[in-house]
Amino acid sequence: MFGHRPPFRQRLAGFLMGRNGPDTIYNVCIWTSLVLAILGMFWDSLICTLLYAGLFGYAIFRFFSRNVEKRRRENYAFRKFFGKFRGNPARKAQKADKEHVYKKCPLCNAQLRLPRKKGAHTVRCPRCSGEFSVKIR
Repeated sequence: MFGHRPPFRQRLAGFLMGRNGPDTIYNVCIWTSLVLAILGMFWDSLICTLLYAGLFGYAIFRFFSRNVEKRRRENYAFRKFFGKFRGNPARKAQKADKEHVYKKCPLCNAQLRLPRKKGAHTVRCPRCSGEFSVKIR
């Protein structure tokens, strides 16, 4: 009597196929709208409500968008811009390294890891084979 229908999971997967899905901008918009919604419970403001609704709507739009390439470019630009403020994890690892000193080659700007031995040393860069002096305190 009734035709066979695929399970809900398969129908949902078929619906979401070819769509953008969650990305960094989506996550930022959802979390920001959640914070604005919580603030809106304590502080009754039209601006807060409009921002919440706008961000939430934009996040849903991005999630279901079929223009995946454009959303990827936007997400890449967003991550590239805000990546400047996150700090460099390699730099943090260098500061934690107590056995080595990190210096740049003045000729090719290669980052060199040198043993922490006090005094003046002559260093040969492995990239450009240039020699330069380094003073380690």
